Amino acid sequence: MPHFLGVDVGGTNTRLMLMDSQQNFRGYHKTPTQSWAGQSDPLSGLEALIRGYLDAQDPHHQVAQVMLGLPGILSRDRQTVLSLPFISALDNQPVAEQLAQRLHLPVTMDKDVNHLMWWDLLQHDTLPDVAVGLYLGTGLGNSLWINGDFYHGAHGGAGELGHIPLAGNPLLCPCGKTGCVETLTSGNWLTGWARQHAPQTPFAELFVRHAEHVDLTEFVARLARTVASEMNILDPEYLVLGGGVLAMENFPLAQLEQQLRSHLRSPYPANGLKIHFSAVTDETGCRGACLAAQRVFQSQSRPFSFRREA
Repeated sequence: MPHFLGVDVGGTNTRLMLMDSQQNFRGYHKTPTQSWAGQSDPLSGLEALIRGYLDAQDPHHQVAQVMLGLPGILSRDRQTVLSLPFISALDNQPVAEQLAQRLHLPVTMDKDVNHLMWWDLLQHDTLPDVAVGLYLGTGLGNSLWINGDFYHGAHGGAGELGHIPLAGNPLLCPCGKTGCVETLTSGNWLTGWARQHAPQTPFAELFVRHAEHVDLTEFVARLARTVASEMNILDPEYLVLGGGVLAMENFPLAQLEQQLRSHLRSPYPANGLKIHFSAVTDETGCRGACLAAQRVFQSQSRPFSFRREA
C-alpha cells in the first residue's frame, strides 16, 4: 500500500506525518526547525531529518510521494525556492529536485498555507470554483483557489496579501520592504505589543484580558480591512479564516466578521460570500500536505477522492 509523507516547515517547528492510500494518518512528529535549518547546509539537514523519520517508521510503509510545505515564495512550477526569509540558504535552490535525488523518492512542494487550505476545502461536500484562505499566525498566510485549482501567479508569487504596502507604516518587513501590512497584522506584531504593553499577561490570554484595548481593536479592524480588500477583488464563494492568532481564547471572531462584511461591495461579494472559520490544529498542515501528495500521485492515474473521518 503506498504511503504519502507530509512535511510542514514552519518558522518555529517542522512537522512530519505519514498517510496511507486509505487516508489513515500516523506517525506525527514535531521538531524545532532550527535543529536542521540552523546547520551550515540546511538542505542536508532536511534530508537527514526526513531520512531519520522514515527509518523510525514501519519498513512496510513504502512512500510513494513526499510533499513539502514551505512559508515562502516558490517558482511557478513549485520546484525552486525563490524566497524563504528565515532559511535564506535555500533561496534560488531547486529544493524539490535535489531532495528527490538524495532521498530517491518523488518530492514536490508548495506554500504551507495551500496545504492548510487544501485540508479545509476538503471539508466541503464539493470543491468550490473560487475560494480564499487567510491564516493568521506568525505571519499572514494567503491561499488562492481559483477555477478549481491553486493560483500561483505568473512567477509563483501570488497570494502575498501580507506584503501590500500600508500607508503611514514605517516598519521594516523581513521580506526587505518597508510598510508591509504583515508588520502590523500578524502574530509577530502581537508578540511585540504584548511584550511592551502587557508583559505580565500570558500571550494565550492576551484577548481575554486586553481585547478592548484600542491597539487590539484597531488590530482587528486592520485585519478586516485587509481581507475585505481581497474579497472585493476576487469575489470568492468561500473565505476560510484560520491560524493560531484567530484560535486564541476570546479572539473577537464575530467582530472581525461584522467589520469585514461592512467593507464588502454590494450586491457582490457582500451577498454571496460564505465565511468559514477553520479549526486548525498542530497536525493540519501535515495532513493537508499528505493529501496534496496523494493528489499529485493520483493525478497521473485516476481522480483524487477524499474520505472524511467519522
